[in-house]
Amino acid sequence: MPELDPAGVLPWDEAALPAPPTPAAPTLPWEPARGGAKVVALTDATEPHREGFDLGRFATWLREADVLDQGPIELPGATVTLPYGMRIIRRFNDVVAGACEQAGFEEFDYPMLVPDSVLEPTREIMPLKGSLLYAGSDEDWAAGRKRMVLTPTGEGAVYTHWAKMVRSRRDLPIRAYRKARYFRPARAGRSVFRAIEAQDIYEFQACYADRAGALEGFEQATAMARQVGGRLHVPVLWSTRPPWTNNTQVSDRTIGGDVALPHGATLQVGCLYDQAQRFSRLYGVGFREGAEQVYTHHVTGALTRRLVLTHLMLGMDSEGELLLHPDLAPVQVALTLTSDDAQELADAQELVTRLAARGVRCELRTEADRRAVGRLHKRWRRQGVPLRVYLQARRGADDRTRAVVVRADTREEAVLLPAELSALAELLPGALAEVGNGYLRRAWGFAQRQCRTADSASVRQILTERAVAVAPLEASEEAVGAVSQWRLGEVLGFRQAPRPAPCVVTGRTVTTVAYLSPRT
Repeated sequence: MPELDPAGVLPWDEAALPAPPTPAAPTLPWEPARGGAKVVALTDATEPHREGFDLGRFATWLREADVLDQGPIELPGATVTLPYGMRIIRRFNDVVAGACEQAGFEEFDYPMLVPDSVLEPTREIMPLKGSLLYAGSDEDWAAGRKRMVLTPTGEGAVYTHWAKMVRSRRDLPIRAYRKARYFRPARAGRSVFRAIEAQDIYEFQACYADRAGALEGFEQATAMARQVGGRLHVPVLWSTRPPWTNNTQVSDRTIGGDVALPHGATLQVGCLYDQAQRFSRLYGVGFREGAEQVYTHHVTGALTRRLVLTHLMLGMDSEGELLLHPDLAPVQVALTLTSDDAQELADAQELVTRLAARGVRCELRTEADRRAVGRLHKRWRRQGVPLRVYLQARRGADDRTRAVVVRADTREEAVLLPAELSALAELLPGALAEVGNGYLRRAWGFAQRQCRTADSASVRQILTERAVAVAPLEASEEAVGAVSQWRLGEVLGFRQAPRPAPCVVTGRTVTTVAYLSPRT
């Protein structure tokens, strides 16, 4: 295949090169943070700061925030997900499962262990040598038997099942999703992004009776994947993968989703495959219509916990303190009350009840010891809780409870003295929206700065500066190979161009642009 058909390339739209929102109007009387020090986002840090950032430091900061710990299990990428991390993952689960079910997918569960024979059909179209992890008993090892395989993806188990399920056109379509773990050899490294056991993979597969249904299903699945990235507020660069540098034997068309990271790399967070009849023929998924054997058409894809990890990385400040968008935050408003007065406690609980009725996730802690209060707020600040509220005890019968509200994105403070504490339930949702806007400006502003429009004069310099070049590029094997020969970066994928422009390699006018990622 010397050249991609431009009609099959993902169209350009306003989300192709995301732009941050405008600043939100203040809803509370914000004042500068105590001490006057401004928060420096990791994505805004100057180059000397960013040069000191690496994935090891990222993992350390995640452990300090009670998200995950890579230390105890000495295998490549092995992590212990800590309690706060589990709460974030539950939010991720809700977003992905909701999007899948809204798109008509039903949840299944499949075993992680399958017989080696289940993967034999796959071997006919892609090499698996060195790509599998085997399991067995002592007797199996002694006898040299490779009896069971830890699944590297779900296709083998799913398609074996579908071969039994599908008997006629009436059994279709099937749209299935599942939360899975992938097992693949990884011989070195401790990166949170590369593990022998990859956790929290949302895999989805669809089975259609004909090509027209599959093409429509592929578009729907692509829209669903993009919707999840949007709901998690991660600036994902979706593009059509070049077939010359990907596994073209498994699909007619592949869509990949990548995120630009602060240290100059990009990371794949999702993918979709238009598999046509490749696997249905191998696994015998189909039905008979008269004398004809009709094989089904498959669409498959995955969204991974990397979406959560990139959300956390893009929200961090240069000291490793998190900022979560309120939509993903397990706790949106964390409050402390430094009083043992029964009425003040009742007022605080009423405030939490009213906020919960508005859909705000709250945590209220009562603590008279000011040092304990300080430790709580330090932990919440580390974890990126969007709003923290100090409720300070009344000094007299005619006094009011003093509320100090601190926002996570800027650490600005607002001091409020409401006549009734429950009145804050009217004000805090607007402040939450401000913090959400602050997250978007941080993450999406970085994406816009990091993904730079390029031409033939600037493209190599952009890659040298470890930024993503968005460049007019002919969707051909020749052009992709030429970029590789620069030894500065690689072609992630193509989009239809917003307007024709000269190719940065050939100089010919083209109607496609490519995301070029700097070489790591």
